Amino acid sequence: MDPVSAASPSPIRRGPWWSRNGADLPRSFWVIWIGTVINRLGYVVEPFLALYLVRGRGLSVGTAGVLIACFGAGAFVSQPIGGMLADHIGRRVTIIVGMTGSAVGFIALGLAPSLLAIGAAAALSGLAIDLYRPAVAAIVADIVPSEHRARAFGLIYWGLNIGVGVAAVAGGFLAQHSYWFLFVLDAATCLGFAVVVAVGLPETRPAGHDQEHGGYRTALSDGLLVALAASAFVSGLVYLQSFVTLPLVMSIHGLGPSAYGLAYVINPIAVIVLQPVTIRWLAKQRLVLVFGGGSVLLGLGFFLTLFARSIPAYAATVLVWTLGEIAFNAVGPALVADLAPIHLRGRYNGVFGTSFGAAALVAPIIGTLTLEHLGEGYLWSGCLVASVVAGGAVVLLGARIDARRAVMVAAARAS
Repeated sequence: MDPVSAASPSPIRRGPWWSRNGADLPRSFWVIWIGTVINRLGYVVEPFLALYLVRGRGLSVGTAGVLIACFGAGAFVSQPIGGMLADHIGRRVTIIVGMTGSAVGFIALGLAPSLLAIGAAAALSGLAIDLYRPAVAAIVADIVPSEHRARAFGLIYWGLNIGVGVAAVAGGFLAQHSYWFLFVLDAATCLGFAVVVAVGLPETRPAGHDQEHGGYRTALSDGLLVALAASAFVSGLVYLQSFVTLPLVMSIHGLGPSAYGLAYVINPIAVIVLQPVTIRWLAKQRLVLVFGGGSVLLGLGFFLTLFARSIPAYAATVLVWTLGEIAFNAVGPALVADLAPIHLRGRYNGVFGTSFGAAALVAPIIGTLTLEHLGEGYLWSGCLVASVVAGGAVVLLGARIDARRAVMVAAARAS
């Protein structure tokens, strides 16, 4: 059992799934949950961007990798900016600005007439797309007690994948007819999230902490936070191959966009089915072990891609790495939330989230270059080795992470 959870256990609930998992969470949490689902119903641009550039625009794999890296360059600075905005101007406004900017960026990307314009629009989209993430994580830390946060983050992740499940199938279908529909749908659902937050979410930033000192200098000097972010960066490099090289490898073996969509849809379906079953169990385990084990399982799933040649085989590998993704994403934000001082919650989540932005910047280049020059054997084997190293490093720091979490949770409760 996780030491922090053990110190203040959740009451045992009986009855329907809702009573046991969601009834005690506040209304503001469910506003965020609904907005996340709406947004992810249109999550079709990023998963199909590589295919759009190679097949829709006729670009080489290497050129497509560079342009996708432009998206990653924007995403790299998106979460640090979002974390600062969440702490300074508030969580609510940050989400509205980020979602509106994402909608503008996607429309510009779909209309871009040249390579330079595509790169600029991709960078703009990446800059805006993750502004909201630190704000959402900070909202959960603001309104949900520590012993319930892993469950709350798990529910958000579950809702996210409900949307992604629909988007994966819709994206494959739309891409067969016109890639332009992908950009319109994603922009519309981003605006939907912004409207839900503007209408239904009050500001949750705690009062009385505005004048406390510290910023990114403080966050970056926290070795445990940096270690978690570094591990997440490596895992992000592996995970993002699902959007970059996986569809390209399937295409090499004669399988098109619709086949990729059918294989990938196993990811959200597995999350939708398994997350409600595992959510309370995962929250009761030692979170650092769940985090590290999830990373290793993620790499194993991508390694097995080396042996896949049919849609069912690719779907099976997706299922394996999805199990790792469930564990990794369910507890990672909860660990960071427990490590963060109250007045730096946005920035701590910004640092952690930057690891995914950095991965989005580097993963397309590493993945496409490895695939093009070394082949898929080196690509998928490298995913396994990197994931084992990333997960093992966090487990080795487990005692220090648990001790810090206990201290910070106690301080937050006293405050």
